[in-house]
Amino acid sequence: MNKKQQEKEDHERLVTVYATGNEAIVSVVKSILDEAQIKYIAQGEGVQDLFGVGVIGTGFNPITGPVIFKVMPEDEEYANELLKDVSE
Repeated sequence: MNKKQQEKEDHERLVTVYATGNEAIVSVVKSILDEAQIKYIAQGEGVQDLFGVGVIGTGFNPITGPVIFKVMPEDEEYANELLKDVSE
């Protein structure tokens, strides 16, 4: 299996551990996962204000939705434990 196939397969296995539209919480979640050296992707990040709509009272951009943090299945339990006390 080549590197590109492996990356695609890994990407398909990712599981969601947190979703938020709050930019401050996005920073907190990133720092917790970085500190624990858990690899993750943050889907929807960077497009939050791309449309110029900004974030409204619902806590996320109505066009793009929240930022969704995904990790590998083997890191899910640890990530959930680390993030259990993070709240809006």
